[in-house]
Amino acid sequence: MPRKIRFLIILLILGLVGGFSVVLFSLAHSGGGASRVSLAEDLAVRQSAGGYLQAWQDQAPERMYAYLSRADRELVSQDEYQKHFEAFPVFPQHFKLGAIKLLAADKASLKVRVMWPEMSEEKMLDREEQLILVKENDVWRIREDESLN
Repeated sequence: MPRKIRFLIILLILGLVGGFSVVLFSLAHSGGGASRVSLAEDLAVRQSAGGYLQAWQDQAPERMYAYLSRADRELVSQDEYQKHFEAFPVFPQHFKLGAIKLLAADKASLKVRVMWPEMSEEKMLDREEQLILVKENDVWRIREDESLN
């Protein structure tokens, strides 16, 4: 067999082995499915986050409060929560839900693009935010204390 052909065959084999190794490495380090979100969980997280953000956009803190985690509701009463929003009435003008990452079986993060009003001028501030949600009694709740920081 001519030397050039043997060299090409060796390169081809090394390329296949290298590509196969990358695939195996990727599969081994993908978290074993722990970070994958099922379609049902994805929908449930999006519904909770969307409901919370829509209530905020609608300037309805009483509806937002219903989406909060137990830990957040223990930090502030519904009346105090309402007063915070009356004192500082900033709310999203528009939002778009992004990628969900499962942090644990009962904790997820959700990226959100939010258009905030710019306080000093009449323009909008486009920011990527992150919501943290926790699963309580099969319902995804907003962990407000850990979100939007």
